[in-house]
Parts: sequence; structure tokens; C-alpha cells
Amino acid sequence: MDRQRFWQIIEAARDRAPAPDDAEDVARRAASHLAAHPVEEIVAAQQALWSLMADSYTNPLWAAAYVINGGCSDDGFDYFRGWLIAQGREIFERAVADPDALADCPSCAPRRPTDAISSARRC
Repeated sequence: MDRQRFWQIIEAARDRAPAPDDAEDVARRAASHLAAHPVEEIVAAQQALWSLMADSYTNPLWAAAYVINGGCSDDGFDYFRGWLIAQGREIFERAVADPDALADCPSCAPRRPTDAISSARRC
């Protein structure tokens, strides 16, 4: 499975989700879709995911996650990048290329104090 196919699975999961910004629901739907495939494809999808996680492991993106979330631990940055992947290819690639682009992402508004544990993207 190449990245193109991986992104197609994410987009299909987002299309089926009642709230496409809900990263946990998107991940569940993508996992459910993959569960019907041969083990080799599941492993290849995991490799594509880890490649994207590696590509997004940058200091500027971590700084953006820190600002958006009012702080960001090591694990929190992993969760943030997983959330970012679930937002789809366009948002992910734009954010990796220019983390300031997240300022235009409606679901990336800085955390308010009452949002402490309300989203998977939170650090």
C-alpha cells in the first residue's frame, strides 16, 4: 500500500464520519475498513502511517502544536500528529510544509481552558 492508497482510506473514513473532524471516529472507521483486508495490506497501511508520522516530526510543527494546545508533551505531539493525519491529506501536507497554515484550520483553534480533555489532538 502506497501513501496514495492510505490517503484514500482516510478520505473514505472522513466521508463516512458524521463529524469528519472527529479524529477518533475517523481512525475507527479506517481501522474497520482495513480489518477486511489481507494482513499484508494492514501492515503496509501501518508502515504508511509511521512514514507520515516521521515526516511530520518537525520542530516547527511541534511549536504550532504547543501554541494550539497551550503546551505539548512528547506523547501529546504523537497524538497531535495522529489527529493531523485524520484531518486528511490536504490539511496534513499544508501543515507539515507550513505549520502557520494551521491558523486557517477551523478545527485547530487554540484551546480554551474548558477544553482541557475534549479532543484527541490535545497535547
